[in-house]
Amino acid sequence: MSPYNKVLFVDDEEGVRISWDRLLSEHGFDVTTAEDGSKAIDELNRTPVDVVVSDLKMPGLDGIQLLEWLHDRHPETRFILLTGYGNEVVERRVRELGAFEYLNKPISPETLAAVVTAAMHLKLDPTPRAAPVAAAPEVATVVTEAPAVAAIEDTPQAAPQPEVVHKSRLRKALEILVGLVAAPLIGLAFVMFLPVIGFGALFWMLGESVWNAFKPAEA
Repeated sequence: MSPYNKVLFVDDEEGVRISWDRLLSEHGFDVTTAEDGSKAIDELNRTPVDVVVSDLKMPGLDGIQLLEWLHDRHPETRFILLTGYGNEVVERRVRELGAFEYLNKPISPETLAAVVTAAMHLKLDPTPRAAPVAAAPEVATVVTEAPAVAAIEDTPQAAPQPEVVHKSRLRKALEILVGLVAAPLIGLAFVMFLPVIGFGALFWMLGESVWNAFKPAEA
């Protein structure tokens, strides 16, 4: 059996202790139980454990007080708090005291078993993890070149020279002036030549009608 295998489960409800004792034992852990924080401290003084799983609200010494005792006497012991009365203040205090995990009830058996297993693994191998493997060359190239591309896109364009701006404005002014002068002339020409075009079309139609009336019939 692994030396990192001992779990103490603390809860004031006997049925809960029995159920979780059975579950964690089925996962290969050596489980002992206690009905409150004071009994848990008595048990820990007799036999230190690797992981303590404790309810928050219990008669006498509660879960946070038990964690405070562990923090002072056995800081290497992993602590998991279970609660149905959690809030931000409680969670912040628990994190400050170095709890491994803070779980809100209800908790599935699979979740608790997984968290206890993770706590055991951390106890077994507390050394920092190795640095991540370096990225592949092509990935590194993309990451390296990306800032340069962004810098090019963010670079402001050079302001146009004053002479260019002056010529552009002059050209636009001339275009507007020509439009203002040409518009009335075009309208006047249209008014003057419209009757001529109309009479011309009328005379053409009359001439064609007379010609059709008097031209000799085809043999």
